[in-house]
Amino acid sequence: MIKYAVAVFLSAFLLFQVQPIIARYILPWFGGASSVWTICLVFFQVFLLLGYLYAHLLARLATPKLQAAIHCVLVLFAVVVFLPIEPSQPAASLQGVPEPQIDILILLVLTVGLPYALISSSGPLFQSWFQSVFPGGQTYRLYALSNVGSLLGLISYPFLIEPYLTLKSQTGLWSAGFIAYLLVCVACLWSLRRIDATASSEQPGPETDSETRVADIFLWIALAATASVLLLATTNQITQDIASVPFLWILPLSLYLISFIICFDKPGWYQRRIWIPLLLVSVGAALVALLLGSTASFWYQVVAYTGILFVGCMVCHGELYRKKPHPNFLTKYYLTISFGGALGGFFVAMIAPQIFSGYWELEIAWVAMLILAGLCIFDTVAIRSRVLDLSAQTSWILMCFILSLMLYAHIENTKADNTEQVRGFYGVLTVSEMVFDAKDPTAVRDIRLLNNGAIIHGSQMRLNDAPIFAATSYYGPESGVGVAIRHFPVPKRQLEVGVLGMGAATIASLCQNCKAMTFFEIDPNVITMEDKYFSYLADLRALGVPADVVLGDGRIALQKRTSQGQPYQFDVLAVDAFSGDSIPVHLLTLEAVTLYWQNLTSDGVLAMHVSNRHLDLTPVVVAFAKKLNKKVFRVTNKDVDDQAIYASDWILMTNNDHFLEAMSLTEECLPGQTKTLPLWTDQYSNILRILQTPETRSLADKPYLTCFE
Repeated sequence: MIKYAVAVFLSAFLLFQVQPIIARYILPWFGGASSVWTICLVFFQVFLLLGYLYAHLLARLATPKLQAAIHCVLVLFAVVVFLPIEPSQPAASLQGVPEPQIDILILLVLTVGLPYALISSSGPLFQSWFQSVFPGGQTYRLYALSNVGSLLGLISYPFLIEPYLTLKSQTGLWSAGFIAYLLVCVACLWSLRRIDATASSEQPGPETDSETRVADIFLWIALAATASVLLLATTNQITQDIASVPFLWILPLSLYLISFIICFDKPGWYQRRIWIPLLLVSVGAALVALLLGSTASFWYQVVAYTGILFVGCMVCHGELYRKKPHPNFLTKYYLTISFGGALGGFFVAMIAPQIFSGYWELEIAWVAMLILAGLCIFDTVAIRSRVLDLSAQTSWILMCFILSLMLYAHIENTKADNTEQVRGFYGVLTVSEMVFDAKDPTAVRDIRLLNNGAIIHGSQMRLNDAPIFAATSYYGPESGVGVAIRHFPVPKRQLEVGVLGMGAATIASLCQNCKAMTFFEIDPNVITMEDKYFSYLADLRALGVPADVVLGDGRIALQKRTSQGQPYQFDVLAVDAFSGDSIPVHLLTLEAVTLYWQNLTSDGVLAMHVSNRHLDLTPVVVAFAKKLNKKVFRVTNKDVDDQAIYASDWILMTNNDHFLEAMSLTEECLPGQTKTLPLWTDQYSNILRILQTPETRSLADKPYLTCFE
């Protein structure tokens, strides 16, 4: 019994530990986008399905002893060929492929494909062998134990593994665990030596075969797919707004697994009379969060969205357990569930971006949950002992219909407010327009906005429908990037400026006297939107200033030029490559900042935009400056309402004494204090330590210039 428990627990732990390790490893290669995690989850779900299919076929075609022998040989092969699991950066990431989903999947297959499929098959295989050795054993308890191992594998990563181990150490430790898994497999093979050679782990007879209805199989798929869509859609909702980092990947996935553990280990805890009302309440709370949008507090959104995720998964998984088959059909059951999960993941990652212009799958999952809950409640087989309540069925159908109409109306209203909306691998972009100033009917000013998610990524004022070439939003003349460009001590038409992250290219309005300007933009949709709806680049070029746009991840583009021995020589380099309020962590590491300086002149200025609703990035950037022996200060400009200029925080670092002298003449630089943090590197980062409180978030009380010694 013990060896099977250890085998199931270890395989589950490794199964979910490798997910954040590999995703964290490849995240910088594909722009740090939250979609990288979504694609990784699809890969893991598909290979979980393949693992279960392998287990199902093996259980039907071979005796337990032969199954174990085959499995041990394959695991040994994976040890020899795949370990250690260290992915190699693919050419696609170096070439800036705009839609890298297929490239990510191929990379994952070549890195962990076989090892992952083998350990994913462990749950049903070991439980099937356990059923052969201990026919009266509690097989479903082993399934719950595997979920405990999965949960511990996930939770341990952001708190015990990521903060203390480099990525290389993490992959090495996981590889050692996989070798231990091979030894456990051999031990289980030894325990099966006395099993009858003619025995098979699945021997369906007429009595048990009749228990699995076709309708039940379709219901298994639907419930599993809905829970999967809910998981991925909720993860998208959270990571789009903060950062695509393991901690925020793991929170929704942990809730998903906890619901599995409860439903399969403590099935009595799922009571319809409790969880169905909770489902209705959670739908209402999430609907409020959806309608309020960015005006709802961050914590209310987190609680509302994760609340409906957990309650929805409890209902889906609780109903799955109620529909469980005879133990002889374990592998078929797990195979069907994993197929449903993979189907849901494939829909979110591959189909939804092609057919939706926004993240509408979250709303679809809510409606699907209620419909499936109604089907389960009013299943005639389950309730044939009581009179069918037609009015209850009608009320439930009406409720689902009304919710569908409300969500559809919300989606249409959102789309109606936008001139254009497009969804891609790197997020949802919207262009909208509104009247800004109509006091003078002969000079009506309106403003055109570019948003990524809920965050403005540039805007342009228009006078009588003609664009104005002037700075707006976070890029005013008094902003950090504004003063870096205006006060840099070079003759007119000699300044060269680089910008990571283009947005609407509003920063171009600050470069009217520059020699040249280069934008680095990873999202091709951003480039299309700027060209179609904004005139900043065209206006700058009309003034005779060359303005280039490099498609691809800015860090990779800079690295490519540096490795070729032809680094850029920017006087000012601005880093503003955010998606919504989500930060690409790979652009905020010591290695990245060192690379920036390799592409700056010796007396250049590095300007990093650190405005963020949720994260205090100042101590992270200040630590880089101190490590590199640069002078560092923060520029905090205030709102200028009549010019559509917004308050912003920028950190500037330089050793240019003439620039520093020019800055000191504008306003006194007050000394500031910031927390001391370990340096963020490509191997280490910690989002938890920089979460902001409402007190530290406000820009209103910050001085214009703050110096950090």
